[in-house]
Amino acid sequence: MVALSYDISQYYQCANYLSYGIELGIEQDKLLQGSGLTGGQLTDHEQLVEGKQELQVLNNLMLNTLCPFKVGMELGCRYHLTSYGIMGYALLASSTARKAIELGLRYLDLTYVFSQITLTELKDDLSLRFSCDIPGELGELVLVRDMLGAAMIQREVFESNDLPIKLQFTSPQPAGLSLEGIKQKLGAEIQFNASYNGFTGLAPLLDLPLLKANEATARLCEAQCNQLLQQKQNWKPVAKLVKDTLVHLGLAASMEDIAQHLARTTRTLHRQLTLEQTSWRQVRDDVRFGIAEALLLTPMQLDEIAERLGFSDGANFSHSFKRCKNMTPSQYRKQAKK
Repeated sequence: MVALSYDISQYYQCANYLSYGIELGIEQDKLLQGSGLTGGQLTDHEQLVEGKQELQVLNNLMLNTLCPFKVGMELGCRYHLTSYGIMGYALLASSTARKAIELGLRYLDLTYVFSQITLTELKDDLSLRFSCDIPGELGELVLVRDMLGAAMIQREVFESNDLPIKLQFTSPQPAGLSLEGIKQKLGAEIQFNASYNGFTGLAPLLDLPLLKANEATARLCEAQCNQLLQQKQNWKPVAKLVKDTLVHLGLAASMEDIAQHLARTTRTLHRQLTLEQTSWRQVRDDVRFGIAEALLLTPMQLDEIAERLGFSDGANFSHSFKRCKNMTPSQYRKQAKK
């Protein structure tokens, strides 16, 4: 899910887009059209900007350029560890790349990204995968920006311009797009027409000690990240927060896992959900059967869907789906095709 809350960090993104667009010769009024923002507001470092306002500015930028993919790449290359504030220092002070990635995923809500990011185990490697549910060319721009921004961070964390990783995209290479300058900045290979969006070649790097590792600094910075995350999370309903965390951690996560991820006790989480007139089971079922509805629109067999959602078999899945949705998976499938 795309988070569209108010955030000071989104102020910095809009200011960055404005600067980039003006460098391209685009008028400020065109870049801010329909966003409800003014140039004066973007000189105020305390200005709160809503996620949908940031996306509007980014969409205006896209509409006034020729290649969204190129814009995403160039914007992504503008990000550095300092773009993440205290989280950047926490990443840099981590003991290994694995610890840095785990920390980054844990505090993803403190970053500028709209994409979902997961660390996935392959047979002989690990991959960092990206997906974005913003539709159309704007979604492509955001995805590319988020991936390039993450690649720049990896380069700075390892302090190397020659990393054995590959940045890959499912889309074909845009016509006329030159990659030489980008490759030099990233220190990594780039592949198109791939099976997923993300990075490969991470396994040999994950457990290498980082040059600026400092356990005391890492602990101090993570404590501040945790405090910032709790402050930000207070702006969201707890049920929505639990749903987003379940999607991030996976359906196998327990209530205890979710509570720990959200920096609170299981008892506190239970009480907060009760105050919102819901429960852990209800929220988990909402997520599980929301995913089920999406999978039922594909040709996937019921037993395979059941396995993905953590059910023992197709019959158990069908019974639970009917209890929740008042129809069987087959009936839902037939109705969706009408």
